[in-house]
Amino acid sequence: MPTGAPSPENELLQALTLLVARWSSPNVQRSVAQSAGVTVDAGDVSTLYILGLHGPLRAGDLADAMHISRPTVSKQLARLERAGMITRESDPNDGRATIVGLSAEGAAAHRRLLAQGIRMMRHALRDVSRADATALAAQVADLVARLGVTDSPGDSAGDLPRSHPERRSEEDQS
Repeated sequence: MPTGAPSPENELLQALTLLVARWSSPNVQRSVAQSAGVTVDAGDVSTLYILGLHGPLRAGDLADAMHISRPTVSKQLARLERAGMITRESDPNDGRATIVGLSAEGAAAHRRLLAQGIRMMRHALRDVSRADATALAAQVADLVARLGVTDSPGDSAGDLPRSHPERRSEEDQS
């Protein structure tokens, strides 16, 4: 077991793991949606966000972008359709497929969710200078890119770095 302070990689991994787990939890998603005045199931908040970010998508591409199964995305889309948040149209390139997009109500909900997220970031950064916040945003974006994470539909986990036992860190070898 190493002595001394944890490595920056260890600290980042722990912080990011906690952030992702907490932020994606149903309780946090429900709270964000309620604060934004959006009445959807907590599990459907990310679906609204992805559709707002990418625009209309085939259901399969949406499932790929969200890294969830097609049956799960189908259930989410059915709930969002009942709530009036999405529209479905035939894919002009493939009559068997459907393109899913945000309805006017869904687009308004997406804007409110984004505004609430920005309020949360501003609150978290309230004691940080604008220059430091800008630098942090650039560093986080760079880190995400270096980790091989993209926001493109169809990106794959295959883009993520793999463990190489022969390249273990000093901390791992201790």
